Amino acid sequence: MASSSNFFGLTECNLLCVGGLVAGLALAAVAFKRYQKYKDDQRRQTYPKDTVVLHQIGRGKYIPSISPFPLKLETYLRMAKIPYINEHSRTFSSKGKTPWMTYNGEDVDDSQMCIDFLNKKLGVDMNKHLSLEQKSIGHAFRILVEDHLYWTMAYVAYAGDLTATRSVMPYDPLTNMFLVRAWTKVIRKQLWCQGMGRHTVEQVNHLIKSDLMALSVFLEEFPNLKDYIYRVRETFWPDWNECILEPEQGGTRGKKEK
Repeated sequence: MASSSNFFGLTECNLLCVGGLVAGLALAAVAFKRYQKYKDDQRRQTYPKDTVVLHQIGRGKYIPSISPFPLKLETYLRMAKIPYINEHSRTFSSKGKTPWMTYNGEDVDDSQMCIDFLNKKLGVDMNKHLSLEQKSIGHAFRILVEDHLYWTMAYVAYAGDLTATRSVMPYDPLTNMFLVRAWTKVIRKQLWCQGMGRHTVEQVNHLIKSDLMALSVFLEEFPNLKDYIYRVRETFWPDWNECILEPEQGGTRGKKEK
């Protein structure tokens, strides 16, 4: 006797097979998630007390991070002389952000929220010598860089030709191809929603020049913005070259930090 079929044209036997496969995949996903949590709990037990564990993507080829926000947070940790270790991986925070950190078992995400958390927790105040007006101006320029100039950078990196973007990624060719493709799809959608992606190349270049000029004027004690960046690098990143070179070149890029 032939097996009955439903309106999808599947027999009862087919439905049982499909149902079993779906259930099996669901159980495998649950098991994998539990395994990941177990491994995460085991790893957390090794974190040293009163030390920031900085979760960030790996080092870049030409700069210690291919994202500006991990570099910002790590530079702050060095400036404030807060003990920290890096945990390089492509694991993002619960909000889907990077970098994020763990401090004495507590997770905090977003680079600025990490800084605010540590300032309050450890009593750090690197702006105490500034007036209220200077702090307000500094806050405004930080927003300019992080919420405006950042999107022009994302536009340059992902809205057009991707050759330069691929060239700076510190991954093998296959991983590089898939990651850049995935990130491009996400970032182009973000650019359109944010608004920067709706502009022409010429318009975005004008915005970049305007932002950089404003920053250069703000940092008037230095000849230009480039000199300021080099001063920060020399003062707080004496191991800059070591961070971006492969071990066989005498560097630490790609090595697990402890």
